[in-house]
Amino acid sequence: MCSNLLVVGLLGRAVGLRGGLKLNLQSNCLECLTSGACVQVSSPLKPAQTYTIHAYEPKSSLLFLEGVSTREQAQGLVGSTLSMSTEETLRLCNLQEGEFLAFQLMGLEVIEGGEVLGVVLGIESLAGVDYLQVQAPAKKFLIPYIPRYIVHTDLKNKRIATKDALGLLEES
Repeated sequence: MCSNLLVVGLLGRAVGLRGGLKLNLQSNCLECLTSGACVQVSSPLKPAQTYTIHAYEPKSSLLFLEGVSTREQAQGLVGSTLSMSTEETLRLCNLQEGEFLAFQLMGLEVIEGGEVLGVVLGIESLAGVDYLQVQAPAKKFLIPYIPRYIVHTDLKNKRIATKDALGLLEES
């Protein structure tokens, strides 16, 4: 059984006779969908089950799980959530220097000039730009996650140093 799960996507309709499932991807780490990766399939109606990825075809968004080899078996998983442990995700994702997964930024303090502006609640993607959703003491505001505003992200000390984000807070 996996722990600390991240949602990878939702399993859509069964495709073909070999147990393929359409995957509605909700992650941007395609490297995670590699043969042999451990995933968990869950739904509100059934207990969670652990599977191993047999294959993923990104062009057609088709996922094949070991032990699911018929259309009927695949249909039993339709509508389920596909998740992966944070450890497995970090192991398989090829992050470059300065790249992070969204879950790593959650809860980090946003600091500017020694002042805490707030805490990261989430990440929103708008028009191809990722934004930090920050909870300030009195309100929420967004900071574009671009070099114009982000000076440094320090996972070890759980802080994100910003510049000019105070103006965004005041104008929001």
